[in-house]
Amino acid sequence: MRILIVGAGATGTVFAAALLKGGAEVGFYVREHHRAHLQQGLTLYHQGFFTLREERISQIAVATTPAEVAASHWDEVWFTTPSDALRGPWLNEFLAATGRATLVVLQPDPEDSQYLRAHGAKDRLIVQGLIQFSAWQSPLPHEPASQNGITCVLPPGVAAQFDAECAASATIAATLTRGGLRAAVRNDLPAHAARMSALTIPLIAGLELVDWRIERYAHHEVLKIAVAAAHEAISGQCARFAVRKPISFKLLLNRQAIALLLRLAPWVPGFDAEAFLRHHFSKVDRQTRQMLGTYIRHAAQNGLPHTALEQLLGALPPATH
Repeated sequence: MRILIVGAGATGTVFAAALLKGGAEVGFYVREHHRAHLQQGLTLYHQGFFTLREERISQIAVATTPAEVAASHWDEVWFTTPSDALRGPWLNEFLAATGRATLVVLQPDPEDSQYLRAHGAKDRLIVQGLIQFSAWQSPLPHEPASQNGITCVLPPGVAAQFDAECAASATIAATLTRGGLRAAVRNDLPAHAARMSALTIPLIAGLELVDWRIERYAHHEVLKIAVAAAHEAISGQCARFAVRKPISFKLLLNRQAIALLLRLAPWVPGFDAEAFLRHHFSKVDRQTRQMLGTYIRHAAQNGLPHTALEQLLGALPPATH
């Protein structure tokens, strides 16, 4: 199996390492100025609670133009960039160069698969995935300078899920699992992924409004607005997929429960949650704003409240990335 990964950031690197060890051939599609760095190989650090394991990644092909992509055969193309990066003039030509390759969409915006179909992938097989691990470019300020590469923290359970409705999903999950990244298929993956992102993105937006300070957020009035916005976003996605809001969301998505979880997050050994959230979501701030806009539109289309979402989006400063 030959897999082309669009984007060689933290997420793409983690998947590339697992796919290689799982038996796939892997290439990256990136901008030209990244070519030399990637051809030298990458370093991936696996952060455990009290351990740090280093892994070198090599034997990765690099393509930087649609012509280079078209010169090779690809069985699958994995999109690992932020959702807003899909929405550019490059996409149509790139998709045309990938032949009939299966497309694996890992972006969180619920309209990403629809966008691909409208811009060159109308008749293509699209597999939706959900990322359930954390990865970042090291070193962060609290990390040693020698830790130069990509660091990842994998959850104790499944680290990625894929839509069981797609025939390719079982093979994808098996390949990743062989490579050390536990993956599984899920029947209701599109609706589940949409609900999880609708839960996360408003809370992240609120954290940005308090300068990414978790302890301050737990006591701040903006948390109340972010929780209300998350409820609105989730309701909109449930209406869109014609599913009920999970009882766990109804019980746990409140200011008190979220404040408690926020206070616990910084104490996970080996992982500075505040540093990671600041680093990662500052880089994808345009995606956050795009997705809030998506949730507002979906809520409005279904005749549902979206006042808190509008208040949250209106309070955010313009995106810088």
